Amino acid sequence: MYVPKSKEEAEFLAAYDSGKYEKPSVTADIVVLTIKKNALHVLLVRRGGFPYKGCWAIPGGFVGMQESVDDAAARELWEETGLSDIPVHQFGTFGEVDRDPRMRVISVAYMAFLPAERLEAKAGDDAAEVQFFEIRDTEDGLAFIGPRNVLKETDLAFDHIDILKRALRMLKNRIDYTDDAFAFLDDQDFTIYELQRIFETVKGRPENLTNFRRIFANKYLKTGLVVETGEKSTRGSRKPAATYRRLRN
Repeated sequence: MYVPKSKEEAEFLAAYDSGKYEKPSVTADIVVLTIKKNALHVLLVRRGGFPYKGCWAIPGGFVGMQESVDDAAARELWEETGLSDIPVHQFGTFGEVDRDPRMRVISVAYMAFLPAERLEAKAGDDAAEVQFFEIRDTEDGLAFIGPRNVLKETDLAFDHIDILKRALRMLKNRIDYTDDAFAFLDDQDFTIYELQRIFETVKGRPENLTNFRRIFANKYLKTGLVVETGEKSTRGSRKPAATYRRLRN
C-alpha cells in the first residue's frame, strides 16, 4: 500500500475527487489454445446473457476492484470453463471506443496453452456452453469447426476475432524463442517428431527434419533444458524413437 511522503500529500489524497474523470471498465479475456489431431483448437464459450446472447466468445470478464488483472484472468478462466492451474501470458490491450455496446470497456488479453488431454472444460458462471473448435484457414477467413456447428469470423462476439487473430500471430512468431511448444505436449516424455509436429501445426508449414534436430540439440539438449530418458517410443512413427523429458524449472 502506498504511504504518502508528506502531510500535504496525505491531505491532497484525502480530498481528491475520484469522480472527476470518467472511468472505463476493464476486462481480462483469454485465448486458450490446444493441439488435437495435428490441428490448433481454440476454446470458445457460448454467452448466456446480453449482449451477444447465444453468440460464441473467448472466455473472460470484468476485473474486480480488489484483484490484479492477472488474477482476474485466472479467475474468469476457472469460472467460465472449470480450467485452473494454467499459466496465462499477457499479450495485448484492446481499447476501441465502441468494442462493447454496454459501455467503454478496455480489454487486457491473455494466451494460455494446454495439452489435448486436458480438454475437459465445463461451462460455468454466465457461460451457456463451452467447446473447443478447430481453427481452419479458408478463402473467406478463419473458420471454427466444432462438434455440432461451424462458425465464421463474424459469428464471434465483440472484437474477439481480432484478439484471437493477434494471439495466433504472436504464438507463431514466439514459438521459436520460447518454450511454448512444451505446453502442448500430452505426455511428460516426448519424441523429437512429436515436438516437431507442434511447431509445424503452429506455423502452418513443414519443418526440415535435419534443421529441426540441429536446433533441438543446440537449444534444448546442450543447454540442459531437455534430457534423454533412455527409453524409446513408437508414437507417431513406425520405428522406435528416442524419448526426451523437459526438466522443470
